Amino acid sequence: MIKGFRFKQNERGFSDKTFVFMRNTIIPATRFLFNPRITNIHNMPLTGPCFIYGNHSNYFDPFIMNVGLTQEPTAGVMTRDQFHKPLPRIFMDSIGIVPTSKYVPEPGIIRSVIKMIDQRRMIVIFPEGGRRWDGKPKPLIETTLKLFWKMRIPVHPVQIHGSHLGWPRWADKYRRGSVELRFLDPVYASDFKDYESFADYCRELIAFDEYHPPEEAIPKICSKPAAGIHRLLYRCPETGTDGAVFSPDGQHVFSRNAAFRYQMNPASRLIDNKGNIISIIDLFDKINRMPMVSARHTEGIILEKQGCQIYMVDYEHQLQKLDRAITELREDRLLVLMGTKKFDLGLDEIRYISVEQNHKITVTTPDLTLQIDLEGSSALQWQLYINRLKKGEKPVQSI
Repeated sequence: MIKGFRFKQNERGFSDKTFVFMRNTIIPATRFLFNPRITNIHNMPLTGPCFIYGNHSNYFDPFIMNVGLTQEPTAGVMTRDQFHKPLPRIFMDSIGIVPTSKYVPEPGIIRSVIKMIDQRRMIVIFPEGGRRWDGKPKPLIETTLKLFWKMRIPVHPVQIHGSHLGWPRWADKYRRGSVELRFLDPVYASDFKDYESFADYCRELIAFDEYHPPEEAIPKICSKPAAGIHRLLYRCPETGTDGAVFSPDGQHVFSRNAAFRYQMNPASRLIDNKGNIISIIDLFDKINRMPMVSARHTEGIILEKQGCQIYMVDYEHQLQKLDRAITELREDRLLVLMGTKKFDLGLDEIRYISVEQNHKITVTTPDLTLQIDLEGSSALQWQLYINRLKKGEKPVQSI
């Protein structure tokens, strides 16, 4: 019964009942968790049609954007992974959110957005296509910028300061602080001589480093700030050993292959035994500069994960649970060995790869889409390594 259930929507494309429910539940929870402060409130739109876009690091960013919008909800697009769950699908659909696949062109999305414009909706889009891992700007999706340009409706840029540190994508625990929601002057395509200058300006407005927010947006309290650090620091920054970094108590960070011991504060900084502060972003960058090392070079295996749950996205975009498998990343292919069944994906066939939540990768080829649950390993490492291999980088046997 719940599978096909939908709330009745009004002529604007949202359910009044759902809007009231979310204003009385999710928005108070967002206020409690992140204590958002709205600045430049005079730039905040109250109705549409318009686009609202900003930097994206936190699951709660869409709700943070809606904190001050008391008259009507925003519409928008959201990663399809959330629509595989019945309750999120029902509530997102009821306020006018449509599902999309990350980085995968879908002509139907354009039609949905045009319909939202006809319904005079405020449309939230995060043009980076996914949450930031390290707080640094990601390239904006060109088709989204072209949509802003062609639709000729106001574009409202929003800077969300403190979102990344408030709940880093890699972290298990959120941090108590105060996020600043800074609405900038609206942007009008008609004010620019060409698309390139318009797109460059839109990029510049959210191209800031979230690891260094304003002082008021730095979180102050977290019981276990280091829990989950292995997802970001997927190798030892000193020896390059995969999976060596861990936190046994959520407060201290160790490596199984080096002698360092750090304590992490709520602002995601590491502190050594002399009181020196070490940036996890600097360590992350150092790890990414290291050459890839084959886990089992004699067999050509660079990364391997046993017992990962495999899903397939069917032609109706439904997630079908398959079986557990051994997944291997080799120099030229991704192998999924599932009993007698095998998926052999050449890296040159992979068109798109994204990280869902923080522990799954979704791999799309012209013929199929697989989702691989890598819980316990770093899905980010798999994504980065696949992209490095696709660019022609060769692994080494040792550092």
